[in-house]
Amino acid sequence: MASLNDVARLAGVSKSTVSRVINQEYGVKPATIEKVNRAIEQCGYVVNQIAKDLKSNKTNLIGVIVPRVSSNAMSASVDGLSHVFDKKGKHVLLANTRQDDQRICYYLDLFNQKRVEGILLFASTLNPDLVHAIKRSSAPVVVIGQDGSPYNIPSVIHDDYRVGFCAGEQLINAGCRQVGFLGVQAEDIAVDQQRYQGFESALTTLTQTVPVFHYQGQFSIQSGYVAMTAMLEQYPDLDGVFCATDRIAIGAIQALQAQGITPGHTVKLMGVGDDELAQVVSPSLSTFDYAFDAAGESGAKMLLELLETGQSHVSKLVMGFNYISRATCP
Repeated sequence: MASLNDVARLAGVSKSTVSRVINQEYGVKPATIEKVNRAIEQCGYVVNQIAKDLKSNKTNLIGVIVPRVSSNAMSASVDGLSHVFDKKGKHVLLANTRQDDQRICYYLDLFNQKRVEGILLFASTLNPDLVHAIKRSSAPVVVIGQDGSPYNIPSVIHDDYRVGFCAGEQLINAGCRQVGFLGVQAEDIAVDQQRYQGFESALTTLTQTVPVFHYQGQFSIQSGYVAMTAMLEQYPDLDGVFCATDRIAIGAIQALQAQGITPGHTVKLMGVGDDELAQVVSPSLSTFDYAFDAAGESGAKMLLELLETGQSHVSKLVMGFNYISRATCP
């Protein structure tokens, strides 16, 4: 294996000059840089990245913590942030918590031990223990998906309350009067609480009524199926459903069809996220399109700003959305 001395000898320069070129230090002539790089290529010299990081006190590592890797939202978000970090020469370490809060705290500590420069946390909850763990982190943390601004934690969030309100408007305008909400666990303030609150506000404002139910389940098609089956039994006059996610809505579509009900006719419904399955399920699912890739990009840029300046000029960034009308709520 070629050494630093081999490169210096072939390039006709000192070992210290080779080191300065590798570490991209100032004061080296362009012609010398070209000569050293050519020698590195000819020798097949491989830079000792660990030693280089120790010398520069920079690892170029970014920790990314996600609650699950199987969703369209996560894959699009990670794709967006990776694009930003790649341009800056940063490398992403991805951790999947499987929606376990204790694993979030574990990975926050682990990433700090690995000397990551910063952390992006996709949060499905923001409880006191998690806030404390974020505050304890020596690496700056940006939260995506939950509002950390009350705790002075920079955040990128979706406009979940307004999405809920728009969902209520859509169902009311479609002629629905007996409507309900299929949500997720109460600890998820954004996806469950805020979307429901916006939904409830639309109904009370437009019709002086409230949703007939607020079912709290899980992020899955199966949960949507079970919930819809139970709600049809309890509320046989049900004619409209707002689902917290597209996958829950797809499960609800299957439950309706199992009861001989055509979604979009007797019962109208919609989801959130514009999952790929929303377009291919039959009938096609009306939904709200979130810019998940843009959210990932924005979180990455916010974190880079923290790393470069020590502060973020934006404490909370709220992303927009679009309603996509399809067969289940035309």
